Amino acid sequence: MHAIPVGQALLQKVVAKVGIHAAAAHLEIPASILNRFLEGEAPVPDAIVLRAVDIVLADPQRYVR
Repeated sequence: MHAIPVGQALLQKVVAKVGIHAAAAHLEIPASILNRFLEGEAPVPDAIVLRAVDIVLADPQRYVR
């Protein structure tokens, strides 16, 4: 068993909270790039991690369109 990186786990929480399209929009990245991060194909940059923290801590209605 291996642990997933913190950034990847955080993005999974964001997607679970607001959905993939809202997450991508508010992270200001294409959904295809978000999927690469979620699959562990690329490390999550610090700037994206910080935006993801904001989303996890925020009211979910703020990110629902």
